[in-house]
Amino acid sequence: MGILLEMAKEVAFTRPRDETIAAFEALALPMERQVYYVCLNMMGDHLDAQDCAQEALLKAFRAFPGFEGRSKFSTWLYRIATNVCLDALRRRNETVSLEVMRESGWEVPDGAPEAYERLEESERRRLIKQALSELAPDYRAAMMLVDLNGLGYQEAAEVLEVPLGTVKSRVSRARDAMLKILSRQPELFPGSARHKGERRENHEA
Repeated sequence: MGILLEMAKEVAFTRPRDETIAAFEALALPMERQVYYVCLNMMGDHLDAQDCAQEALLKAFRAFPGFEGRSKFSTWLYRIATNVCLDALRRRNETVSLEVMRESGWEVPDGAPEAYERLEESERRRLIKQALSELAPDYRAAMMLVDLNGLGYQEAAEVLEVPLGTVKSRVSRARDAMLKILSRQPELFPGSARHKGERRENHEA
């Protein structure tokens, strides 16, 4: 039994274990680690991620009797976790460290902008953290789900409960914003200026 889920259970229920608890445990236990990393990808801090993951599991546990299976359980749980993190970010105005996400085990897909693949020096990490902090939380969430968590656009749309086109637009705008900011330092991010030019040419074509 995972620590986060066990803690959530202790807070949510004082009555003996029943079929509802067993059913939730069977579905949520294999995903506990993924929920934590979704929160870490959003929050950029291990303690904040742990708090958000515990809160997400607690909310999911309490809402589980009303889960009707209209979406995948994983999509439903990711939605809760993402919303918890968005609320926390809006309250605390937190920034996200991409390096922390890297260290947690998430890999950026091959199709992500080249700037995400060059994080060797502390100055690069600082600039990326600054760039991420400038993104609107909704844009950041969409980009994190697609570029870092590896979700498809459709599943990300279901998680965020927005139209497919909205997710695509948010991811595209988030990437453009990141490239625009990082291209200010071409000596540190030589690929960002090239990608910025390519994306401008594609828009003009």
